[in-house]
Amino acid sequence: MGQMTDWALLTLIRQSVDSPALMVLFDRYRPILLHLQQQYFIPGHDSEDWEQEALLVFCRATLTFSPRRSPNFGAFYRLILSHRVFDLIRQSQAQKRQAVGPEVSLEDHREYLADTVPDHRLAVREQLEIKDALRVFPGRLSRVEKAVFAGLMRGETPATIEVQEQMNRQQVTAAVHRCQVKLRELLALV
Repeated sequence: MGQMTDWALLTLIRQSVDSPALMVLFDRYRPILLHLQQQYFIPGHDSEDWEQEALLVFCRATLTFSPRRSPNFGAFYRLILSHRVFDLIRQSQAQKRQAVGPEVSLEDHREYLADTVPDHRLAVREQLEIKDALRVFPGRLSRVEKAVFAGLMRGETPATIEVQEQMNRQQVTAAVHRCQVKLRELLALV
């Protein structure tokens, strides 16, 4: 059987896939498998997996090969096996992107997500509301509170504000406290 032509072996295989001619012809074309195995890495596939995939592809190639479309069986087999290798690589890459756990509906867990995932649209809206509140805020302050608040916004310390505004420590501390209370009240309304 080893001296038979490829076409004669293909004829025997087409008569019966269980024919020993399948392994004889497969061994002739094993270098194609070995070349692709050296050239590509398929995650999770060892040499036995490669051989099994190659044999399955080889069986399909022997049954679908047509000398009218391609006169060279080796080129036909190499093409089909290459495509199968690409499919397996693509499939393994797609598996990496799959979720590890079960799928979870975002709608069912809205409250949990609201507490754990930042909503940047909400943050922008809150920032705008705070800016608006800070524009209105000085109008709610007394003259002393305005002076102390303006000093704090410039980054001055209470001691510096005491000197600039000619106040004592108790007046500045009380004004800072009143500003905090009024600001909290205003932000609570926002």
